[in-house]
Amino acid sequence: MPPIRTHRLVFERPKGTGTFVPSDILRATLAVFDLGDMDDAGCNKLAESQLHAAEKARLSGFRHDRRRKSFISGRLAAKAALTAHLPGIDPQSIEIGSGVFDQPMIVGGGEDVQGMSVSLSHSDRFAVALVFHRAHPLGIDVDLPVMKDVPAILDGIAPDIRTMIRAHDLDDHGAACLLWVARESLAKTITTGMMTPLELYAPSSIVHEGACFEVRYANFGQYRTIIWPGAQGWLGLTLPDQTRFDPASLPWA
Repeated sequence: MPPIRTHRLVFERPKGTGTFVPSDILRATLAVFDLGDMDDAGCNKLAESQLHAAEKARLSGFRHDRRRKSFISGRLAAKAALTAHLPGIDPQSIEIGSGVFDQPMIVGGGEDVQGMSVSLSHSDRFAVALVFHRAHPLGIDVDLPVMKDVPAILDGIAPDIRTMIRAHDLDDHGAACLLWVARESLAKTITTGMMTPLELYAPSSIVHEGACFEVRYANFGQYRTIIWPGAQGWLGLTLPDQTRFDPASLPWA
């Protein structure tokens, strides 16, 4: 199996797409980089052929191996998603830069990438990237919190949220995974990061359907998050609430 797999995501909306043609914006491409499938030498070799000159310059400034690896893996996932979403694009012509809130930004690439956005996430096992049109905002997160972080994630959550979680027979670790990827993917979608009080991301409902959870929010009713549990990492996708998407179309283990 290749170390970076791509998945085509197709959406539907019952209430229109603004001034955009549905076929232009109701699709996205997810790239999943399993870091266990490629060693550092392989990553560095692939980076040499994929990274933009500005990305290589940034990489040269990193002194810690962990930071270098997360930067390379995230950029490689983003380039894989971009080239799958827009066949014929030269990955070295595009820089994944950073905005004022450190959010990833697509720079360059000409008219073909006009209007496109990217969401990135890393865990110890995976790097994921989601390419989509900014007219239809999305956010992605993958993580597997370690046990020592569970108390901090669950500390201070309201009694009604604990009741929602208990209804799904989740242990503390599962509850922490669900809440964390939900918060992170929503925060990336609305470009706040984790710079606002966590209680603002409080869920209003948690539903378990098939292999996935679906989270809606008390303060952000325009969005919902689909969450896929996994032994190696939990994946969260935040999307507009009125957008329809079949979770079974995205395999995750």
